[in-house]
Amino acid sequence: MKYTITIALILLISSNYMFSQYRYMEDMKETAIHIGSGNYFYHVDDEGKVKDLINEIIKANHMQHEKFVFNKGKNLYYSGYQINPVDDSFIYFIYAIRTREGYDVYCLYSLNRYCYFFDYEEGKQKYSLIFDPKVNNQTSFTNLPGILYQIEEPSKD
Repeated sequence: MKYTITIALILLISSNYMFSQYRYMEDMKETAIHIGSGNYFYHVDDEGKVKDLINEIIKANHMQHEKFVFNKGKNLYYSGYQINPVDDSFIYFIYAIRTREGYDVYCLYSLNRYCYFFDYEEGKQKYSLIFDPKVNNQTSFTNLPGILYQIEEPSKD
């Protein structure tokens, strides 16, 4: 009798877990597209969905975080990182960039080393999204701002 009750209890608990995972996936309504081991991206249509998606990703992975800075109306809507607290040789990145038809939200897991992502424009200014482990060393999820790209003017000699 104890054996039957134990099995029934285990099945009940696991079924609740399975249904909760199913509801979570239904709530996200966005499908992850895998771009490598542990790396994926989502495509969403508007800024509000990007903000909700990033908050859901952070909560689902139980990451401690600072206050997020969302760049409303900008090409780089969000970028953030966290050094893996268990293994500091790896790092998590999330960034959202505007495309012609909405926003792409990238979730990357890579080595904790200098990493140049890309250049982007905000108005007439050009920025670079760069992670430098000598400068960026947060173990809670925090914002990663772009760096203003400096164009050197030729000398007038």
